[in-house]
Amino acid sequence: MRNDLLSTPDCTAETGRTQRQSEDAFSAHVPSLRCILLFLLLSAVPAFAADYVSSLRLGWQDYLAGNHTNSLAHYRAAQAAKPLSLEPKLGLLLPLLATSQFPAAEALAREILRDNQTHYLAHLRLATALRLQDKLRAADSVLARALELYPSDTGLLYERGLVKGAQRLFAAARYYLRQAELLDPDNDAIFAALADPKLFSDLAEVTAPASPGFARGLGFRLGEMPARMDATFYGGWIDYQGTRVKDTAKLWGLSTWLSLGKAHALETAFDYIEVDRVGLPRLKQLDVTAAYNNFSLTGWRLRAGAHTLANGDPASDGAWGAFAGAEWLGSPNWSAGADAFFTSYEDFGTGLEVMQLSPKFGRVLATGSDWTLRADTRGYWVNVSEDVGFARRNFFSAEERLTLYWDRWTFAAFGWTGRQAFAARGDGATLFNLPEKHTSGYGAEVKRSLSDRAAVTFRFNREEFRELGGTTTAAAHTFIAILGVTF
Repeated sequence: MRNDLLSTPDCTAETGRTQRQSEDAFSAHVPSLRCILLFLLLSAVPAFAADYVSSLRLGWQDYLAGNHTNSLAHYRAAQAAKPLSLEPKLGLLLPLLATSQFPAAEALAREILRDNQTHYLAHLRLATALRLQDKLRAADSVLARALELYPSDTGLLYERGLVKGAQRLFAAARYYLRQAELLDPDNDAIFAALADPKLFSDLAEVTAPASPGFARGLGFRLGEMPARMDATFYGGWIDYQGTRVKDTAKLWGLSTWLSLGKAHALETAFDYIEVDRVGLPRLKQLDVTAAYNNFSLTGWRLRAGAHTLANGDPASDGAWGAFAGAEWLGSPNWSAGADAFFTSYEDFGTGLEVMQLSPKFGRVLATGSDWTLRADTRGYWVNVSEDVGFARRNFFSAEERLTLYWDRWTFAAFGWTGRQAFAARGDGATLFNLPEKHTSGYGAEVKRSLSDRAAVTFRFNREEFRELGGTTTAAAHTFIAILGVTF
């Protein structure tokens, strides 16, 4: 079509006529010009919208591909295109977290929540940003509020499990992660979190005087199975006061804890002691303990094992014992259980048999952003098959322990009172195999995690007892240093 606006006038035409025709042509095309301008204006709107949508899509694609810097640029372009839109702000949180810009992610999440107070993703991303800044108490508060709104949300339960684990509240961490696993049993991230051996470190209280659980481990894999090996080495000495023949003693030992996957753990302990005696040969004793733990039942720990000893005392040499127990660990704030022990001393008297029942109950008294105060109570009922010289066959006692977990430190104070004879302690790893009536004890310990693979502990305790035939109370002061290493 000929465009008169752009044509060159005919030079042979009259000047007046040409000017008139040009003016008429211009007037005739004014509506067409307006249409062109309107078309250009309208076409810019969908192009603008297309840029916004494409920026969102590119931001998500680059985030999934690991191009977090490009993802940030695309999401910021979308945010610039629509400053009031929620989608680019939510998308922007992901690359901010991925690039460790945690304060910026926290600020943006809080901005979203100011206008959207019940927004699920904003709560979740805010909690993650807080956790990654070690603001654990604030993160837990955010998640508690969000779970009131979305009590069955897998993401929130999973994140709270991670926060509780970072707070070293391992029972609570297992509780929330298992709730998430029940809702989403095929979720690989949840499975990986539950398979972390560190999550079960509070369950490794297996040997006395050492406990391999305090070495917070990273673990390894046996084929496809996650595993962890904790080895605990200890050494110390005992100073006796008021005894008839015992003077001092040296002791050392090795205990191990091998966790296999989420459900199984094997324990071993080798404990050696030499007791210097006045007027008598030195008494040497080796104790060996082995036990199996099972966590297959959700919230429960089942345990069974055996103990034997060899020494130079004819009455107790070759004694052996067996034990079993169950403990509920499914609550974030308390645990409860009981252990039963049987010990046989075939050469003591006519053949001494000892039965023991030990109920136990633990509860969290208080928590902070990086500390937890816990109390553990244990009772003892010991029954001996014959009178061992103390005019009774049943002995009762109670023990209390207060433990403060603070960052990489652990402080504990403990004590017990009552009567014990031939008791089994340390979950079966320590047998009091001499004819003594124990009446009380107390002590304290301090523990420091040197790294994720090593920890050191120092412990002191005093034990009061009366020897068979003795008329005065004797005491033993024990000093122990412990090193735990995770492989």
